[in-house]
Amino acid sequence: MSDDRDIAVFTLRDLNRQPAKVLEAVRKHGRADIRTRSGEMFSFIPKVEKRKKPVRKGFPDFEAHWKKLRELGLVPPPPSENERINRIIAGEE
Repeated sequence: MSDDRDIAVFTLRDLNRQPAKVLEAVRKHGRADIRTRSGEMFSFIPKVEKRKKPVRKGFPDFEAHWKKLRELGLVPPPPSENERINRIIAGEE
């Protein structure tokens, strides 16, 4: 490998045997050239795609969810039992 105008130049053998090193040079210099035995040159240039942020729709309607569960017969525990449930979940009881 040799540096030429801040561009890393590798052989095809380097790419085959040390791909991580080639990719690191691409990240560092913004580009790396690969030279074949026949004299061809190929350039590796990173292409960074912007990820779309997930659309936040806010919090779900918990009250409607509990209403559906009550209609199905689920009775939530009374508030006095919540502390005990929390201890059970934490493995303290």
